[in-house]
Amino acid sequence: MESTENKQNAVAGAQTSAMEKAPPERRTVWTPKQKLVRLIWGTLGKAIWICLPCARSVVLRLFGAKIGRGCTFSRSVEIIIPWNLTVGNNCHVSERVILYTLGTITLGDNVRIDTKAHLCAGSHDMRDTTFPLTRPPITIGNDSFVGIDAYIAPNVSLGPNTIVHPRASVYRNVNGNCELQGNPARVIE
Repeated sequence: MESTENKQNAVAGAQTSAMEKAPPERRTVWTPKQKLVRLIWGTLGKAIWICLPCARSVVLRLFGAKIGRGCTFSRSVEIIIPWNLTVGNNCHVSERVILYTLGTITLGDNVRIDTKAHLCAGSHDMRDTTFPLTRPPITIGNDSFVGIDAYIAPNVSLGPNTIVHPRASVYRNVNGNCELQGNPARVIE
């Protein structure tokens, strides 16, 4: 009886010790200036974005994005950090697209991003207990098309003339001049 009681006390002590241990400290990667600009982008920038559709490229440029000529962005496009966005000429980004620009996203000329596509240039290092932010880039080559509800993972580069079919999920680089389909996306003939 006494040994069972000792074991229970030891287990309870170990649980208390584990609960008292502080979790790893997480630090923000954003400078105070970046936090302020993100706040202004999320409030004033979004208001201008919605009210003045003809000024969307101008607003993005004011917040540090590099936008070519003849680009159009739908009202419900979500751009997290505009200064990490580079867009070539004559690009179109459709409704409800997410450009998760924690890292850089670069679109070549004549790129089309269709409805609800998600380009995710940010993640966390899951091997580290503090889950530090990672910001790998995404590059989409000239004359490419990303279909409805497609997903482009961090650190992916698609060469020119790439077609990503609807609902495909791309996790690796592709040289271009091809079509991708499926999850994970594979080149189709």
